[in-house]
Amino acid sequence: METIRSLQNAAVRRIVSLRRSRKRRAAGVVLVDGPRESLRAIEAGLKLAAFYEIESKASDSANQSEMPEQAVARRHAMDAGVHRWVTADVFRKIAYTASTDRCVAEFVAPDDSLEQLANHSSFNDGLILVLDRVEKPGNLGAVFRSADAAGVSAVLLSDCPSDRFNPNAIRGSLGAVFTVPSASGSGSDVSSFLQTHGYRVAAMRVEGSRPLFEFDLRGKVAVVLGSEADGLAGRWAGDSVEPVALPMAGHVDSLNVSVSAAVVAYETVRQRSIG
Repeated sequence: METIRSLQNAAVRRIVSLRRSRKRRAAGVVLVDGPRESLRAIEAGLKLAAFYEIESKASDSANQSEMPEQAVARRHAMDAGVHRWVTADVFRKIAYTASTDRCVAEFVAPDDSLEQLANHSSFNDGLILVLDRVEKPGNLGAVFRSADAAGVSAVLLSDCPSDRFNPNAIRGSLGAVFTVPSASGSGSDVSSFLQTHGYRVAAMRVEGSRPLFEFDLRGKVAVVLGSEADGLAGRWAGDSVEPVALPMAGHVDSLNVSVSAAVVAYETVRQRSIG
C-alpha cells in the first residue's frame, strides 16, 4: 500500500478532526498514540479500525529504536488489513503530541455502560473505585494505572466531564484504561448499580468521621472519590454511605485524587492479604 504523503488526504483530515473530544465521542472511536498503549488496546479486545505508522527508513529488523510492542501491533494491523504508512510530516499532523512513538491507532470505542460491566469476566467481589466529577484527564489516567497495579475490580466514572479515552488519560495510565474494567454513568445510576449488586459504599471526605484504615475494605466495597477542586461536597451522602478520610498531619487538608485512590487501593490489598 502506498505511503500517505499529503496533508490534505481524506484520512488525515478525518483523524485531525477526531482529535476534538466531542467529534471523537460522537464518532464512537478511540485514538491511541504509541505502540505500548495501542498493543494493550488490541489485547483488551478493542476492534482496530486503522493503524498509521511513520514509513521505515530501513528494514524493520534493522530498526534498533523500534519498541517490540510496535512490531506486534503492526502485525495485528497488517493481518486486519488496516495498516498505513505515512510520512513524518503527516504523522506530526495526526499525532497528539510531537511524539517519537511513530504510530497512531484508531479503534472502535467499546461499550462503557454499567450494564456491560456486570457481565465482564473480570468483574468480581473486589474493590470498585468511583470517580465523581473528576475533571483532569491526567488524574483519570493515574487512577487507572494504580487500579491496574493493585488489582482493583473496576473503575466507575460518575458524571465526569472527561472520559478515560482522552489522550492524556490514555498516556497517563500507560494503557491501563484498556486493562481495568470500567463504566460511566450519572451519579444516581452509579449509586443504583452499586446498591443493586450489593456493594457497601464509602465516600472519601475531608470531614469524614472515620479514618480509612479503620474501615473494612474486604468483600464487595466501593470507595467514592471527588473532584480535584470541590471534593464530594453534598454528593454521595446518606445513611447508606459511610464517610471516611485519610489522616492529614500537615497543613494541607487533601491529597490529589490519584494519590488518594492509590492509598485506598493498596490499603485494600493490605487488608485482604491478612484475611
